[in-house]
Amino acid sequence: MRTLLLLLLFCHISSPVLHSMKFFITSSTGIPNLLDFVVTLEVDELLMGSCDSNEKVDLKQNIAKSFLTENPEQLEWYRKMCFHVFPVYKSWTDILMSLFNQTGGVHVLQMVGGCEWDDETEEVKGFAQFGYDGEDLLAFDLNTFTWIALRPEAFTAKQIWNADEDLREYYKTALTRFYPEWLKTYVEYGRSVLLRTGRIT
Repeated sequence: MRTLLLLLLFCHISSPVLHSMKFFITSSTGIPNLLDFVVTLEVDELLMGSCDSNEKVDLKQNIAKSFLTENPEQLEWYRKMCFHVFPVYKSWTDILMSLFNQTGGVHVLQMVGGCEWDDETEEVKGFAQFGYDGEDLLAFDLNTFTWIALRPEAFTAKQIWNADEDLREYYKTALTRFYPEWLKTYVEYGRSVLLRTGRIT
């Protein structure tokens, strides 16, 4: 099974296709025995790893483990994001509850962000979108580098997030520079690791 998975991954990486890297972040409140937040990373729809509010980083694929062993600065960045930056999503959930006049109950904030890269045309498209309680909320517009409301109730949240220059600059830089660079690195690294292992002939 492992050889088949590697073969499928290699075939997927070696032909001209649309590659993707996606971060999924989920923050919740009011759910007993559930973590405050969970973050997962997928490359070409293959789960590479996760981290959570228990400050646990869990690498799922040997390729990810090998890559982060050879690139410890990248692992350190993930740890920093997981333990110091991603917890802010919990406070955003509290802010949204206040904006929507909610004093308690179960509430979930979700974000998907990342990029897609066509390795034949070299076209790269970044994306970041938030949902709240199962409905679309905000999306980052790469033409204007501003947040757009995906439903009328999100207008106030849009104004707050657009007023935060640091937040907008972070998403602008991540979506246009960091994420595309990382995706290309992961794809090339996956290809080179599979070739080095001698599993594919």
